[in-house]
Amino acid sequence: MKELKYNIKLLLKRKELYFSIICILLVNLIHIFLTIHYNSSTQLLVENQYSAEYLAILYSVDVNLDMLIIIIFPILCATIFSDSSLFEKKEKISTILHCRLNKKKLILTRFLTIIVSVFLISFVGFLMNYISLICIYGSGNAVTYFQSPAFYLIGNTNIFLDTLRLSNPILFYICITAHVSFLISLLSGLAYSISFFVKQKIWVYVSPFVVLLASEFILSSLKLEQYAPITQLQPFSFFNFTNAAILYLSFLIIYIIFIIIHLKKRDNI
Repeated sequence: MKELKYNIKLLLKRKELYFSIICILLVNLIHIFLTIHYNSSTQLLVENQYSAEYLAILYSVDVNLDMLIIIIFPILCATIFSDSSLFEKKEKISTILHCRLNKKKLILTRFLTIIVSVFLISFVGFLMNYISLICIYGSGNAVTYFQSPAFYLIGNTNIFLDTLRLSNPILFYICITAHVSFLISLLSGLAYSISFFVKQKIWVYVSPFVVLLASEFILSSLKLEQYAPITQLQPFSFFNFTNAAILYLSFLIIYIIFIIIHLKKRDNI
């Protein structure tokens, strides 16, 4: 499909792609060093240290970078490719493209390119952090002092995949990583759909943060915090698989609405 090839070529030419990869890998690397430093400074015995599942960047208690992941990562990932339509308008090539390529296919394949690329970049970065910490601190519930308090040995069905945490810690963390990476990619896709209706790139970049804050305020007011992206990006949050699936579906519905509005608007011009 020539539309997909065009989008991939355009993506690989963007400096923002490589800048974002470097930043995400650097943050994960810094987190590893901070974790090692913290554990060394506390001088805990090896048998009393957390395992990698409870030290990795998405689930760490002691070296907590949640705010960085929730605020900075979505904004950073929105710079990768979400502003591509504005770039084409600025370079005055959008009209030529729509003559040579199918407009609908171009938009749909761009959504796909954004979601897949952002997901892979985030997932690989978080996974490298986790694998590195497994090599240093090991894996599983049995090698942590979480085995002592009964709370940590009882799965809570109100916490996302918590029963899986006890039965298969490695699979649990991989699933958590996939979930967070997918949410970040969905926010980047949403930023792309917002680019149809704004003229400045800055609004595309900050739109994930605005969406996070607005959805948190609205859903909290309605006592539906479990559906808020901010809640689902944080560890130990109270939401389940159904809540996550509904959030995914909500993003999809918003995409479809924005695409239909955009295409109708262009057809009427």
